[in-house]
Amino acid sequence: MKKIVYMSHSEDQTISFAKKIGRSLKKGDGLALMGDFGSGKTTFVKGLALGLGLGKKGYVCSPSFVILKIYRARVPIYHFDLYRLNNSRDFFDIGFGEFVAADGVTVIEWAEKMKPFLPKNTLMIHFKIAGLKTRRLCLSCRETRHEKLFKKLKSLRRHELFNV
Repeated sequence: MKKIVYMSHSEDQTISFAKKIGRSLKKGDGLALMGDFGSGKTTFVKGLALGLGLGKKGYVCSPSFVILKIYRARVPIYHFDLYRLNNSRDFFDIGFGEFVAADGVTVIEWAEKMKPFLPKNTLMIHFKIAGLKTRRLCLSCRETRHEKLFKKLKSLRRHELFNV
């Protein structure tokens, strides 16, 4: 399993980092976002959406109460929030399998609730609050699908990473 740890010291840095990742994503890619409330998951999705060509970061918000939001970008973004789901049946009843098989990028907040059911090629990102504005993001994957992305992220110089 490959891993990368990234420390963000502000919302802007989290958005910039996610934007870099978004530029590399393709149809069929999936991201599982795990972490506590306020750890930066939705902020990350804002940057990801910008990297995928969505015009405004303010357009992205947490789908906690609707479970799914779809954003039209270069590639459609299926943004799930599983916080309110109680079991795996709920997960499949909302049509998760159909979205994973569709032509977009699937992003799942609170993915730890359904981790055994996530596709193997899913990029896992664990968010941890490391300070008032500091967040630790640990990216990992089991499949080779994200190797190019990992190489690209490792090769970024610090000053390149934070240019929005």
